[in-house]
Amino acid sequence: MILTVTLNPCVDLLLGVQGLHPFDTNRVVSREEDAGGKGTNLSRVAAELGARTTACCFLGGGVGAHVLRILEDQGVTPAVIKTECETRINVSVQDGSDKPPTTFNMKGGPVLDEEWREMILTVADLANEADWVCMGGSLPTGVPEDAWRTLIRTLKSKKARILLDADNEPMKLGMEAGPHLIKPNLKEASRLLDREISGPLAAGDAAEELRVRLEATGAKDASVILSMGSGGAVAATPEGRWLVPAIPVQAKSTIGSGDSMLGGILAAFQAGNGWEEALKWGSTAGAATALTDGTEIARKSVFHKLLPQASLTRMA
Repeated sequence: MILTVTLNPCVDLLLGVQGLHPFDTNRVVSREEDAGGKGTNLSRVAAELGARTTACCFLGGGVGAHVLRILEDQGVTPAVIKTECETRINVSVQDGSDKPPTTFNMKGGPVLDEEWREMILTVADLANEADWVCMGGSLPTGVPEDAWRTLIRTLKSKKARILLDADNEPMKLGMEAGPHLIKPNLKEASRLLDREISGPLAAGDAAEELRVRLEATGAKDASVILSMGSGGAVAATPEGRWLVPAIPVQAKSTIGSGDSMLGGILAAFQAGNGWEEALKWGSTAGAATALTDGTEIARKSVFHKLLPQASLTRMA
C-alpha cells in the first residue's frame, strides 16, 4: 500500500480570462476545480494506475468535504483528520496566453495542537501496512516547521520506505531524519545546495550530491529524483544515474505533473517493477497530466498511449 501524507491539502480553482487586467473587472470565460496537494495528487494518480493507496490529510468544512468526495470517487482510501478550520482554496488565473497562470495560494490552517498530535498517531498506525509513506507540500499555520522530520523519525522502526517532497527549511529539517527518496525541482535543489543548477549534467551531479547527503544520515538505498520541467528529470540511485527526457506533448497545464510523476513511479514499484521501468512510468504519468485541462490529473488511457514513448539513458 502507498500511504500519502498531506498536511495542507486544498481545492485548486483555475479561472480562465481573455487577458488579465489588474485593477479592473475581468470576465471569467472558464472555470475548473479539483482536489490539490502533493500527497492527494500522488494518491489519485497511483490509484488511476492500479495501485492501492491511502491518503491521510487534514480536512475541514465544506471545502474539505469536497476533497474527500473526489478522493473516494477516484479509488483512493481516505484517512481524514478533521480540523476546525476550513480547507483552503488556491486560485490560479490563466490569461489566455502560453504563459504560466498567475497563482494565489492560501496559507492554510490554523491546525490545533490536538489535531497535529492525532495526525502523528494516525500516520504511525497506517504506516504498519504501507510499503511507501510519501510526505510533502507546504505546512499550514499551527504545524511546526520540523513536521516532516518528526514524522520520519516516528516511522524509523517501520518497514515502509519514505519519500519526501518539500521545500526550504521544512525540507532541510526533514532530510536530517533520512528519508529514502526525495524529489526536488531545479529551484528547490539550488536552494538545498546553495548554488544555481542548470542543465542535465549539473542536475545529475546535484542529484548525486544530495543522495550522498541522505546516505550520511543513515538512509538505506538513498535516491534522488531531480525534476527539470520540460527538460525531463535526472535520477541518482544506488543502481546508477539516469537522464529521463520529457515525453514531447502539447501541454495544456503542468499543475500536478511533478506529483503525477511520483505517483507513476510508486505505482510501478508496487506492480513489481525496478527503477528503469518505474522512471518510464513516472515520465509518462507526468506527461499524461500535462495533457489534461487545468487541475485534472493523468488518466489511464492516456498513460498507456504515451508509455511506449518513454525513454531514459544512463549517465556517467
